[in-house]
Amino acid sequence: MTGPPLLASLPRPWRGKARLTPGARRRLSAQILAKTLDLGASLAGIAYGATLRTSPSHRGAAVRWPADARSAVVLALVHRSRNPDLDRWDGQKGGTPGNRALIRISAALVHWLRQRHGILAHSMPYQIAQGGIFVKDAAVMAGLGALGRNNLVVTPAFGPRIRLRVVLTRARLAPTGPRYDFEPCAGCAAPCQAACPQAAFRSGAYDRQRCLRQMAADQAAAPEGIRYCRRCELGCPVGMPAAADFEDPGHRGS
Repeated sequence: MTGPPLLASLPRPWRGKARLTPGARRRLSAQILAKTLDLGASLAGIAYGATLRTSPSHRGAAVRWPADARSAVVLALVHRSRNPDLDRWDGQKGGTPGNRALIRISAALVHWLRQRHGILAHSMPYQIAQGGIFVKDAAVMAGLGALGRNNLVVTPAFGPRIRLRVVLTRARLAPTGPRYDFEPCAGCAAPCQAACPQAAFRSGAYDRQRCLRQMAADQAAAPEGIRYCRRCELGCPVGMPAAADFEDPGHRGS
């Protein structure tokens, strides 16, 4: 169920003067999150744009923000270990079935925001070089989880076994994070780091070059579809039962 539209139609992207009361903003935000889940996302949250722009990865980075983008709707899709094909690069547009599902969900949310609430929004590319933003920062700022010792966003329900996408909107929505009551790596022996075949965490910090070395090996070993290494992801004990039993929602995205 969704409530009545709360914003008048805006004349063009990122423009408009509509203002909401705090109560109306909270109701609108709740409707948007519910719709995002209904479209097929496993998790959804909202980050305040001004705060997100000052997050660690965005400081000093050459990120092209749309003018007046005030809020980020962050959606996650669970990638359970028993369905590895969601993560298989198959050479088709979008790269993987899981990423195509996220693209469909994001596009459907953008369309719904415009048609239902008169809010213009934009589904952001994943890669910074293609005009995207740092999605892991956005997920943490939206309260979906915390950055783990495996350099991945760890969520309470699914651990790090998720993929992320961001929709930016001009509407000022009610943020759902960050959260300070979730410390998934506290007291953990870090099996995620020990699982890395390239010892990318041997210095105590993430070594991207070692990770890229494994990705190159995965590419060379996969003539008919690349399955990139997920050992640091699948080795995390957080959220394992839920991620294993969760029914894939990707087919529900319209």
